[in-house]
Amino acid sequence: MNNTTTDPLAPLKACELHVHMGGCFSVEDLVELAAPHYGDIDWSHYVDGYEAAYGLRPDPVDWFARATAGLGEMADDAVETIRHHFVFTEADGPDFTRFTAKFQLLICIVRHLGVHLPDGAQQASRQVFERHRKQGVLYLEMRCMYHGPDGMAGTLHSHRTNAEAARQSSTDGFEGRYVPSLSRSAPVQEYEALREWLSTEGQELYPWVVGVDFCHFEEGFPPKGARDICRRILADNDADPEHALEILYHVGEIYFDKSLESSMRWCQEAAELGARRLGHCTALGLDPEAAAARRDGSHLTELVSERIDQIDYDLQHRKGLEDVGVEVGVKALESEREQLTGRSPDELVQRSYDEHRFEQIRRRQTYALNEVTRMGSVIESCPSSNMRLGSVPSADLHPVHRFIKSDVELVIGADDPGIFDSPLADEVDWVVETTHLSPAELFQRLGDPLRHRLGQSRKGAS
Repeated sequence: MNNTTTDPLAPLKACELHVHMGGCFSVEDLVELAAPHYGDIDWSHYVDGYEAAYGLRPDPVDWFARATAGLGEMADDAVETIRHHFVFTEADGPDFTRFTAKFQLLICIVRHLGVHLPDGAQQASRQVFERHRKQGVLYLEMRCMYHGPDGMAGTLHSHRTNAEAARQSSTDGFEGRYVPSLSRSAPVQEYEALREWLSTEGQELYPWVVGVDFCHFEEGFPPKGARDICRRILADNDADPEHALEILYHVGEIYFDKSLESSMRWCQEAAELGARRLGHCTALGLDPEAAAARRDGSHLTELVSERIDQIDYDLQHRKGLEDVGVEVGVKALESEREQLTGRSPDELVQRSYDEHRFEQIRRRQTYALNEVTRMGSVIESCPSSNMRLGSVPSADLHPVHRFIKSDVELVIGADDPGIFDSPLADEVDWVVETTHLSPAELFQRLGDPLRHRLGQSRKGAS
């Protein structure tokens, strides 16, 4: 794991802590995987989804036929055509429907391999780990959520395949680790099945399975709904530290369903769950005025239940909020809460924004960021993902600038380096270029991200 280069950014570019399996396949990987099979692959989900999102019906059979016909201008043009129809850029979004439409190109290929080749799924998983090795990554934590049709059996098979790929890849100075992603809607069942599998037939893979991840749709799944399962995970870790599964939690990434105050509160509440690292947390660093301007009516309304939770938060954290200049009107909040308790929790309440409220929110960001720092949770910032999917409007407004100026522990990740066509090294370089820090200054601020890897509390962990 030692890197002898004199480049101060080398440790940041060699340790990838935030990527998802499906988003890691590059255009070159797609061409290599599909080359022997493109004529037999069922492309209908991709073609139909692309038409719905873009108004065009693509012809992937033609692209891959030309791309694999041999070297030359025709093949190069075909690869660029595939790139145009797969890589998700800022020109595409932020539009999750379009992202999903492009992502289906990969899904069609991987599903075909998994169904029709004895080791098709393993081949695809190994490709992802090997891709990172080629890019200079020495330590990789890979996350994956299963979306297939065959229930828990398919979920566990997918986790085994990916964990096995992590184990097989861990040679010659490269270390791969695997982090299964749990469904936010049914985490208990998936966690129980995962633990049971790891304690029985999957026991030999325990060293390579180092945590669990909460990801995918954030809206509609407040952190308070994960309190019981996170308490259970932490209790299981205390009872069996040798097999601890640390918690990763995506939050404050896409949050248009609530107020900006509640969005920040969710980040703090996720840290309170005991999460080792928090994915994105743009709500803590994006200027509120810019956040509210991203969409018409953004953050104006939220559920009555959310507003009540926010009032309770303000009352509970009154002193800390007031210490950073937030005004907490106790009587007014208590009166509002009493009025809201007589309404349905699913009703919407609306509150407008003005300059005073924006300034108050900036101070709230300071408080919540300080609390996350105090609890020791690490923020994983993924610039390209935030710019293209997270609706961050410009590079100078990216939350990483505020994070760097704070004391919070911070790492840079690529999230989906294949479909964004931006590997970890490019993400790190982007931070240097946009923050105007020197490479040495950035490393001095962030330190070696390897110290934030999962599994260090396990017995015998290095």
